[in-house]
Amino acid sequence: MILPYQSPQEHLWDTRCLLAMLMRRLLDDMPPSLLVDRPLLNQECDDHPADLAELIAARLNVSPDLPLRQLEQRWALTPLAVNIIQLLLATEIDSELLQACACLHNDPARRWLTPGLIWRLFNLDPAAPASRAPFAPTDPLMRHRIIHAPLHINNYPVPLVERPLKLDDRMVAFLLDQETIEASLVDSVTLIPPNTAAPNDLFPGEVQPQLVRLLSRWRKTAVPPIFLWGRSGSGKRVGAYYLAAALHRPLLSLDAAHLTRDVWFALRREADLRGALIYLADFDRLDQPAAWWARLGEGVIVSGEELPHALLIPPPFTIQFPIPDYEHRLFWWKQTLNGRGDMIDITDLANQFRLTPGQIDHAVQMAQQEAWIQQGPAASPTRDNLFAGARGQSNPALSRLAMHVRPVYEWDDLVLPPAQLAQLRAIVSQARYTGQVYDSWGFANKLPYGRGLAALFSGPSGTGKTMSASILARTLGLDLYKINLAGVVSKYIGETEKNLDHIFTEAHNANVILFFDEADALFGKRSEVKDAHDRYANIEISYLLQKMEEYEGVSVLATNFSQNLDEAFTRRMQFVIDFPLPTAADRERIWRNLFPPDAPLADDIDFVFLAESFELTGGHIKNCVMTAAFAAASRQETINMAHLVRAVAVEFNKLNRPLQRAAFGDYFELARRYVQP
Repeated sequence: MILPYQSPQEHLWDTRCLLAMLMRRLLDDMPPSLLVDRPLLNQECDDHPADLAELIAARLNVSPDLPLRQLEQRWALTPLAVNIIQLLLATEIDSELLQACACLHNDPARRWLTPGLIWRLFNLDPAAPASRAPFAPTDPLMRHRIIHAPLHINNYPVPLVERPLKLDDRMVAFLLDQETIEASLVDSVTLIPPNTAAPNDLFPGEVQPQLVRLLSRWRKTAVPPIFLWGRSGSGKRVGAYYLAAALHRPLLSLDAAHLTRDVWFALRREADLRGALIYLADFDRLDQPAAWWARLGEGVIVSGEELPHALLIPPPFTIQFPIPDYEHRLFWWKQTLNGRGDMIDITDLANQFRLTPGQIDHAVQMAQQEAWIQQGPAASPTRDNLFAGARGQSNPALSRLAMHVRPVYEWDDLVLPPAQLAQLRAIVSQARYTGQVYDSWGFANKLPYGRGLAALFSGPSGTGKTMSASILARTLGLDLYKINLAGVVSKYIGETEKNLDHIFTEAHNANVILFFDEADALFGKRSEVKDAHDRYANIEISYLLQKMEEYEGVSVLATNFSQNLDEAFTRRMQFVIDFPLPTAADRERIWRNLFPPDAPLADDIDFVFLAESFELTGGHIKNCVMTAAFAAASRQETINMAHLVRAVAVEFNKLNRPLQRAAFGDYFELARRYVQP
């Protein structure tokens, strides 16, 4: 009865003895004068049968779990190739065998097996094609680099018969059943064992059913490459873990940025050795994704934020990982916080930030770290910490075409009639509950596009439009980006559309409020086409209309001349708020509110007089206050009425408004002297 090998080490012992017996036979035929340093060659193997080679082959045949047997079956190795691997493995652990090689070569420096020596050991014809076949470049032995046979030694070409043979280090570890990984992959590849559990109920939308259908196909046929795409952190990597775990196969994960021809060879071979799937992240960032795609083969999962523009052949199976809806986002916030910050209402976070699960996880980590720095290691993240963490995940690339505005104003700083304030608070409410209404209540099925919130602020300069946008951003916990019109509009055909597409795309991924100041310059009325310039101008406006319709975030348009806007824009506004000139009572509040508590004020300031006498907007009043403050600071004085009157005179002069005695009253001469010395 032929017994299977119980371990690679048991098989290796027989292999060492076989090689020792074969070498001893050749050494016995050599002249004694050449055998001064003849090794003993494992005399303990003397009790092995003469037909040891046949016995090893028979035991291998009934040892399907032995690594060498798996290698033979996986790459269809010939019996001669298997014998070569066995002999080379024996030389990896027995230096006496290497000494015998040197004796048989009659050269103490050549302590290795060569094809010529292997042919002598097995009594093979060196000229026979079957003898030379294992060393051909197309043979599995060489193609998979199971062995190395350098073509040159010291830059001198070596004939096949004399080439030194070395078993690849990774093959040695595999054949000895050592748990390791290819050395060139250690720093770049992550190995996920086959028994790793992956969540199977956290995928948004139709992702879970699609993964199940894909598994059903893979279990019946080959495993063709698939493409998982979606925003960073949307669950693509978890999807790959899920597929591998469901198939009970390991997963080798690599960022495609590390992909080279040599790395791919090592990764593909490692996957073959382990029966693993391969996961390549950020595949769409490769310079030539189509060329790489053509060589991937079976068992490969690739991912990217978008499908590559180049045509992939063969066409991939694709699964999109969308941004989770409101309910899934709420679940992920609760899951990730895991009891930290129990008193915080996280519905605003789920509503206002369209983040992926990975981004939510990172946002919570950032919030927790900020809480520890501010309050100590026992602190839980606050609402402000979580909002800051969520904003940090947005990371918008808008700086070239937009300016980040840091919100500093509170509602108390805003002086507007009650109707306008009510509309602004309505904007906050609608922005806060967008996810709940569209996703949880199903309105998204009725309104597949146009889910964003667009507001139009119109009114004279300085009436509070920019301040209101800033207050909205601060209240909602979102970043505010003011669009730089000079960087958007281009005289070159098509460039304006590209800039706008960049703005809306980045804003969509960044969870920000877009603020278009002086929007009438960009969103003007479409005109009758009289020449090519008119045609392209109308195309730009139509494109803007389309992007406004598609944008799902909050956008605010501010204009001093609402009559100049195209009607199609105003029709698409959920809110149109008119910012009137402030009344005398409003102006008094503005004058008072603009002075911080620490500002040194004289007792002679007459806020009622300033408000009733000078019809200025909030922006102009702010200029007056700052001019007066700097004038007082330069003289090391408290801010008094004279400073303010002079500042008003300067502002009037900038506006080309005459100084009237009736308005300035007793301060007229002071004002006139200051601007007309």
